Amino acid sequence: MQSLRNSILNHVRVRVFTTKRLIAGELSALYGDGQQLRTCSTILSNSNDQVMDRVIKLVQKFDKIDAAKVTEKADFQKDLSLDSLDRVELVMAFEEEFSVEIPDAEADKLKCCADVAKYVISTADQKI
Repeated sequence: MQSLRNSILNHVRVRVFTTKRLIAGELSALYGDGQQLRTCSTILSNSNDQVMDRVIKLVQKFDKIDAAKVTEKADFQKDLSLDSLDRVELVMAFEEEFSVEIPDAEADKLKCCADVAKYVISTADQKI
């Protein structure tokens, strides 16, 4: 019975690897749980404009924001009238969308969509 169980589990398991660096499309220095590779490859395959578009679309979906007011440079607090709790919710949405962790100190510096896009791209660059 145990060998049947092991045989089934061997066929069902999916292994996902991460890398410290991607060189000519090859994986090197494997480590971790797979999340960083998915994040980095997704972000790196996108241009800066595509990351910006994703950030803007995410902000436009936020309930308390008039989508027409959302631009790259629209200040979350001044232009979009978000309070501190709204900004925390938005940061959590960015973390989920881009599979990144944004420390509180960094989150306080994110004032507009351009800041968020720059942070996401720089985080992806640091992971590889």
